[in-house]
Amino acid sequence: MSFLKVNNLIKTYGSFRAVDNVSINVERGQVCSFLGPSGCGKTTTLRCIAGLEQADSGQISLGGRTLFNSDDRTIVPPEDRDLGMVFQSYALWPHKTIEANLALGLRIKGMPSGEIRDRVEEMLELVGMGGTGRRFPASLSGGQQQRVALARALALQPKCILFDEPLSNLDLLLRERMRFEIRELLVKIGITAVYVTHDQTEAMVISDHIVVLNQGRIEREGAPAEVYNYPRDRFTAEFLGRTNIVPLDRINSNPGAKTVAATNGVLFNSLDAGRLEDPSETSDFVIAFRPESMVVTDEQTNAENCMKATVVESQFLGSTTQIVLDIGQGVNVTAILLGNQARKEGSQVYFSVDPRNVFILRDGTGSAPAALEVA
Repeated sequence: MSFLKVNNLIKTYGSFRAVDNVSINVERGQVCSFLGPSGCGKTTTLRCIAGLEQADSGQISLGGRTLFNSDDRTIVPPEDRDLGMVFQSYALWPHKTIEANLALGLRIKGMPSGEIRDRVEEMLELVGMGGTGRRFPASLSGGQQQRVALARALALQPKCILFDEPLSNLDLLLRERMRFEIRELLVKIGITAVYVTHDQTEAMVISDHIVVLNQGRIEREGAPAEVYNYPRDRFTAEFLGRTNIVPLDRINSNPGAKTVAATNGVLFNSLDAGRLEDPSETSDFVIAFRPESMVVTDEQTNAENCMKATVVESQFLGSTTQIVLDIGQGVNVTAILLGNQARKEGSQVYFSVDPRNVFILRDGTGSAPAALEVA
């Protein structure tokens, strides 16, 4: 049963529709990430949930309680929504100590001083910042300040906590470490969370459920592995990881067929091909497969989809090797191989890709039709 429910949410700025009929269900204790490029509507949706922006229409409820309903004009103020918020910029009072930053919201709620002191200490210990209560924000690193911001949000014991790109101000190594720390903490507490990010790796690490947004609409949603392995549309495939895209020319019209042809005459076997209702309608679709799903060999093998190609570029990157291959008529694909498997530029090689990893994707925005959905 949905704990946080967003139904048919629309938010416009003049003629621009920032959130376009978005519906999302988040279960109790689940970490849900809104993932997408700048301007896709993820932060606007989050701010509508928080009450910092007022949607034009739709409904928002939390734990069965209505927070916003355009039909009967229900609008619960942000401070009464039982939500915590962690901002990108930390939003800590620079002239107040750490404990004073945490205590402020508790004092506004009328909690007794003794209980406030205990709650502040408990929250700082929870986020690994015990003993820093008398320090000021300027004396802390970016990662430490973000932990304090999280502790402040948790101190109010909200039903749900919202994150607005909280790690984007941190350096790469700290960001990578904080991903795991936030995930571990949220699982430990068991709190429902909505997390906004444009970083695909961050979303994969932190989330139980990912919602991919583009131009104000939901392109794809599901568990991280499901969204990554079965993207359904070109936008999701290219935004969530690297993807080889090959133009689609035709699909074998025989019942249950799995052979598709690229525009350069190369034939691919794909278990996805039989899902098109009308094999003649191929103009809106492309062939796609991930670089890491490819196998490159010096000799032809009996593997399905084993094809001859010319090495255009080969780079050893330490733990992996990246090889760009020309498969004919100027169509290039990229393979990512483990270890040092570099090849000489201009040499002839063979590559193969399992038919289970060759997908027929919608070439454009909007969800793929039911015929392409993965069973």
